Amino acid sequence: METKELFTEKLIIGNKTYFFDIKQTVRKSLYITITESKMIADGFEHHKVMVFEENIEDFTTAFRNCLVKYKQLKNDQSIVKTN
Repeated sequence: METKELFTEKLIIGNKTYFFDIKQTVRKSLYITITESKMIADGFEHHKVMVFEENIEDFTTAFRNCLVKYKQLKNDQSIVKTN
């Protein structure tokens, strides 16, 4: 699949790098990729999630719901926190 990269955001955390990309197919459809790149002994290990145009709204809703729940759980004093 030929693609054109329209936007990229890079986030480095420790030995991992995350890339948030917006790409466009030859047929002009947009999609998002989220890639985790981690340095390992013999190079890099990559994990990628691709979210296509027809799924963006559902993905966004689910991700927002997850973030809201995360914040609620983080603030919940009854959850045992480990360090």
